[in-house]
Amino acid sequence: MILKGKIAAWFWLLLAGVNIALLYGFFTEDLSGGDGMALLFTFVGINMIFIPMVIKNYVEIDGDKLIFVLGFCRDSMKIEDITEVYKTHNPIAAGALSLDRIVIKGRRKEWMISVCDKEKLFHELKRRNPVIQIRR
Repeated sequence: MILKGKIAAWFWLLLAGVNIALLYGFFTEDLSGGDGMALLFTFVGINMIFIPMVIKNYVEIDGDKLIFVLGFCRDSMKIEDITEVYKTHNPIAAGALSLDRIVIKGRRKEWMISVCDKEKLFHELKRRNPVIQIRR
């Protein structure tokens, strides 16, 4: 089962704004020396990092594992190791492209992720491991 990751409007606006600003600077400014190359390198670098995050943003339940994929990053946790799951709006988190987030606490690690269908994820985790404490 694959659940699509949630991407907030502010993330899209931020990504578009940065790209527009960099392209505007590249084509309208009188760039000398390495300034043009620096802008071009920054544009390519930002898009090489953030475009894959937009394309590959999901959570997968595969047998007894919960797999989280965001861009080039991939991590997994055994469902039996999950102790608690709850909603949060904590702004300090990597791996979530929205402020509407879920905290997944395991025995050895903790994730903050954002998915479109939180209730479906909660239901499926509880079905596979009835011991998980779910705070809504």
